[in-house]
Amino acid sequence: MIRTADSADVLGMTLADYAAAQQAHPQAVRQEYARLIRQGVGLSLPAITRRDDEGGLIKFCLPAGTQADQALETEAVIVPMNSYRGTSWYTLCLSSQVGCRMGCTFCETGRLGLLSNLSAAEIVRQRVVARQLMLEGQSPPKGHFHYFADGIQNIVFMGMGEPLDNFDAVVQAIRVLNEPAGLNFPHAQITVSTVGRIDGLRKLAALKWPNLRIAISLNAPNDQLREQLMPVNKAMPLAELQRALLEYPLARKGLFLIEYVLIKDVNDALEHADQVAAWCRPLRCVVNLIPYNPQRDAPYATPSNDTIQRFLQRLRSHGIFVKRRVTQGRDLMGACGQLGNPEMRRVRGAAVPTSLTP
Repeated sequence: MIRTADSADVLGMTLADYAAAQQAHPQAVRQEYARLIRQGVGLSLPAITRRDDEGGLIKFCLPAGTQADQALETEAVIVPMNSYRGTSWYTLCLSSQVGCRMGCTFCETGRLGLLSNLSAAEIVRQRVVARQLMLEGQSPPKGHFHYFADGIQNIVFMGMGEPLDNFDAVVQAIRVLNEPAGLNFPHAQITVSTVGRIDGLRKLAALKWPNLRIAISLNAPNDQLREQLMPVNKAMPLAELQRALLEYPLARKGLFLIEYVLIKDVNDALEHADQVAAWCRPLRCVVNLIPYNPQRDAPYATPSNDTIQRFLQRLRSHGIFVKRRVTQGRDLMGACGQLGNPEMRRVRGAAVPTSLTP
């Protein structure tokens, strides 16, 4: 078996990777790999540095980087979900970076700057720790490990960072999450959320994973406003982003998730709704409206409920499939756009975002 001191590296390995590291045939180490990654037998995991609970929602942080980077930590959130039919489950929101270099002005993480890329193992261990938290006080699953055994039915890359800015590590993490001999989590239950990295979308398309779910953080319906809110739009404007999505190999019944953060008196007018509808019309998509979540020292505010409802109804009047996201974890700084400990910025200093090219 791989040495305990190095066992956390397994979390960045598929079965084939693990077998190659052990210089063995995959079938010879299949059970050993499964015990490590499914049950944590002999696996060395870091202690949780911070944990907050609120109404079933759990936000937890893990150390990231090297020992010299002790101020760095990942943030992940386990979110309880309920359907109108009465069913319930959990969604796990993962981080792919510490901070983010995209510089979106309405996002706490974006205002940190990029402090570190996470390795595939650091990404996957958020899933493993989340499983431990969900199974606390329970007997571990026996026999064939089912990916829903801990109640987590969806994994979303919507935590800290731009997943397609850390492409190789995120793709490897998805391979590990999906590994049949390991965590066995299906692509159809994994969502990658991006600000619209056209280059990353095209590389993702080349992998031919049609069931992987894609979310686009839109947040503005025209280039002028989007460039003010999201600097990435200067290099990757809306027309080119739309073209990349039209060319993306979605599954036959697949839909893009278009995320739209509603900010008071910025992007919440009915004319903005009309423009959103026009941009979305050629796409197979659902729009997810997200009321802005307050942040530290930010100049923005949340629209009134009436404004949100008018925006939603205006989109529906255009025939757009639209939903409103229920806000959870706002008081814990665990809601959309709120992740990022400012202490890390003060200790390390934020990196300056670099220019982007399609």
